[in-house]
Amino acid sequence: MTSLVKEGDKVLMVSGDEVCLDDIVDFVAAIRQHIGDLGKLLTTTLSNLKKENYSASSLNVVIVVLKQPCTNNEFLGEALRILEADGSFVIYEPLQTTKQTNTILTYPERISRLQLSGFKIQNTEQESLDADKENKNFLKKVYNNIKDVCKVSACKPPFQVGSSTTLNFGKRNTLSTKEKNTVWTLNNLVDEDLIDEDELLDEADRARPDVSLLRVCSTTGKRKACKDCSCGLAEELNAEASQKTTVKSSCGNCYLGDAFRCASCPYLGMPAFKPGEKVVLPDTQLSVE
Repeated sequence: MTSLVKEGDKVLMVSGDEVCLDDIVDFVAAIRQHIGDLGKLLTTTLSNLKKENYSASSLNVVIVVLKQPCTNNEFLGEALRILEADGSFVIYEPLQTTKQTNTILTYPERISRLQLSGFKIQNTEQESLDADKENKNFLKKVYNNIKDVCKVSACKPPFQVGSSTTLNFGKRNTLSTKEKNTVWTLNNLVDEDLIDEDELLDEADRARPDVSLLRVCSTTGKRKACKDCSCGLAEELNAEASQKTTVKSSCGNCYLGDAFRCASCPYLGMPAFKPGEKVVLPDTQLSVE
């Protein structure tokens, strides 16, 4: 209980509408004992929280005990309003780690909703009520399975909502003339930190380009012949393409003759030749009789 409240605290205990008040009597009694005579304990239900119209920033701790996950975020905004700056906010609630078909609210979603409401999360790692040895015995009557219940701890930021302060920019204009002139001065330049531009170029960069490759079509502006090319670029490109086109054997037996060639061999019908030898057909084979 010492982790929740201390002596002299003003505490609000909020129970879910489905929580039986008799089940949290021991929990409320333990809180009252710890805050002592100097403290103040108030109790209400979730549905009556806003109707009670508590004063803003009037409480040190708000503790909420829910038997079912609550998806209505109005109580978060009200809790933030009535808490004093840096006040503590604790929710005991059954939450799943991951979203499932019948999951109403997950632990990460509760953390996100608290942050969007303005709270500062004290522990983002999921903490089970079963690990809260100090308080779990007080809440055993509320939950059927205490291992499914999470303890979510948060606090109000250490400033009042809506507070403001004046920013003084006068010092930005009090620089002396000497200081203004030296603001952008770079001192103690080290030559070793500078890069020699010549070292960025290699021999390939210094080589002169092939003039023939610089020729482009006046119509397309690229090294690509237009549809009605008459400048000779189309023939030049076709010649380059034919020179680059080579036939590569997949089986390696094309040079042995048709007996060793496959059905899709480009050398079918040609005589055998030596490996690497360029195949040239005689003129007599090309003539039509």
